[in-house]
Amino acid sequence: MNLLHKYWRWLALIVLVIVLTNSHTLPWPLVTLIVGAAAVYLLREGWIVWRRAGGPPTRSKVTYWRGQRIEVGPPRAGPALPDIRSIGPALIYLIPGIILVLVAVAIVLREFGL
Repeated sequence: MNLLHKYWRWLALIVLVIVLTNSHTLPWPLVTLIVGAAAVYLLREGWIVWRRAGGPPTRSKVTYWRGQRIEVGPPRAGPALPDIRSIGPALIYLIPGIILVLVAVAIVLREFGL
Protein backbone atom coordinates (compact mmCIF):
# COMPACT_ATOMS: atom_id res chain seq x y z
CA MET A 1 0.00 0.00 0.00
CA ASN A 2 2.88 2.35 0.70
CA LEU A 3 4.15 1.89 -2.86
CA LEU A 4 0.79 3.01 -4.29
CA HIS A 5 0.71 5.96 -1.90
CA LYS A 6 4.15 7.01 -3.09
CA TYR A 7 3.64 6.65 -6.86
CA TRP A 8 -0.06 7.44 -7.37
CA ARG A 9 0.71 10.54 -9.45
CA TRP A 10 2.71 8.49 -11.94
CA LEU A 11 -0.07 5.94 -12.17
CA ALA A 12 -2.59 8.73 -12.75
CA LEU A 13 -0.38 10.15 -15.51
CA ILE A 14 -0.14 6.72 -17.17
CA VAL A 15 -3.94 6.34 -16.98
CA LEU A 16 -4.38 9.83 -18.48
CA VAL A 17 -2.03 9.01 -21.37
CA ILE A 18 -3.83 5.70 -22.00
CA VAL A 19 -7.22 7.43 -21.96
CA LEU A 20 -6.06 10.18 -24.32
CA THR A 21 -4.50 7.73 -26.78
CA ASN A 22 -7.65 5.57 -26.80
CA SER A 23 -10.14 8.41 -26.63
CA HIS A 24 -11.72 7.47 -29.97
CA THR A 25 -12.76 4.04 -28.63
CA LEU A 26 -13.73 5.00 -25.07
CA PRO A 27 -17.08 6.64 -24.22
CA TRP A 28 -16.81 10.42 -24.30
CA PRO A 29 -18.22 10.98 -20.78
CA LEU A 30 -15.43 8.81 -19.34
CA VAL A 31 -12.77 10.68 -21.32
CA THR A 32 -14.21 14.03 -20.28
CA LEU A 33 -14.39 12.97 -16.63
CA ILE A 34 -10.77 11.79 -16.52
CA VAL A 35 -9.41 14.80 -18.44
CA GLY A 36 -11.47 17.17 -16.29
CA ALA A 37 -10.27 15.53 -13.08
CA ALA A 38 -6.66 15.86 -14.23
CA ALA A 39 -7.28 19.51 -15.10
CA VAL A 40 -8.80 20.27 -11.70
CA TYR A 41 -5.89 18.56 -9.95
CA LEU A 42 -3.29 20.52 -11.94
CA LEU A 43 -5.07 23.84 -11.42
CA ARG A 44 -5.34 23.16 -7.68
CA GLU A 45 -1.65 22.27 -7.41
CA GLY A 46 -0.72 25.36 -9.43
CA TRP A 47 -2.76 27.57 -7.12
CA ILE A 48 -1.09 26.03 -4.07
CA VAL A 49 2.38 26.59 -5.53
CA TRP A 50 1.51 30.17 -6.51
CA ARG A 51 0.18 31.01 -3.05
CA ARG A 52 3.16 29.38 -1.32
CA ALA A 53 5.75 31.16 -3.49
CA GLY A 54 4.79 34.65 -2.39
CA GLY A 55 3.52 33.90 1.07
CA PRO A 56 0.06 34.79 2.26
CA PRO A 57 -1.43 37.68 0.33
CA THR A 58 -2.02 40.91 2.16
CA ARG A 59 -5.06 43.05 1.61
CA SER A 60 -4.04 46.09 3.64
CA LYS A 61 -2.39 49.12 2.10
CA VAL A 62 1.40 48.87 2.21
CA THR A 63 3.77 51.82 2.23
CA TYR A 64 7.52 52.02 2.62
CA TRP A 65 9.38 54.57 4.70
CA ARG A 66 13.16 54.54 5.07
CA GLY A 67 13.33 50.99 3.85
CA GLN A 68 10.76 49.71 6.32
CA ARG A 69 7.53 48.10 5.22
CA ILE A 70 4.52 49.58 6.99
CA GLU A 71 1.00 48.22 6.62
CA VAL A 72 -1.38 51.14 6.86
CA GLY A 73 -5.02 50.86 7.80
CA PRO A 74 -7.21 47.88 8.53
CA PRO A 75 -7.07 44.84 6.27
CA ARG A 76 -9.47 45.06 3.34
CA ALA A 77 -12.24 42.55 3.02
CA GLY A 78 -12.21 39.81 0.42
CA PRO A 79 -9.62 37.50 -1.04
CA ALA A 80 -6.43 38.80 -2.57
CA LEU A 81 -4.56 37.33 -5.49
CA PRO A 82 -1.01 36.20 -4.77
CA ASP A 83 1.86 38.29 -6.07
CA ILE A 84 1.96 38.14 -9.88
CA ARG A 85 5.78 38.04 -9.88
CA SER A 86 5.75 34.67 -8.11
CA ILE A 87 3.61 32.90 -10.71
CA GLY A 88 6.63 31.41 -12.54
CA PRO A 89 6.89 28.07 -10.69
CA ALA A 90 3.11 27.66 -10.73
CA LEU A 91 2.97 27.91 -14.53
CA ILE A 92 4.33 24.35 -14.72
CA TYR A 93 0.96 23.24 -13.32
CA LEU A 94 -1.36 25.99 -14.53
CA ILE A 95 -0.59 25.84 -18.27
CA PRO A 96 -1.23 22.07 -18.67
CA GLY A 97 -4.27 22.45 -16.39
CA ILE A 98 -5.77 25.16 -18.59
CA ILE A 99 -5.01 23.08 -21.71
CA LEU A 100 -6.78 20.06 -20.20
CA VAL A 101 -9.79 22.21 -19.27
CA LEU A 102 -10.00 23.37 -22.88
CA VAL A 103 -9.71 19.77 -24.11
CA ALA A 104 -12.55 18.66 -21.82
CA VAL A 105 -14.74 21.58 -22.95
CA ALA A 106 -13.93 20.80 -26.60
CA ILE A 107 -14.96 17.16 -26.14
CA VAL A 108 -18.30 18.17 -24.62
CA LEU A 109 -18.97 20.79 -27.30
CA ARG A 110 -18.09 18.31 -30.07
CA GLU A 111 -20.46 15.72 -28.69
CA PHE A 112 -23.33 18.21 -28.46
CA GLY A 113 -22.64 19.46 -31.98
CA LEU A 114 -21.71 23.02 -31.03
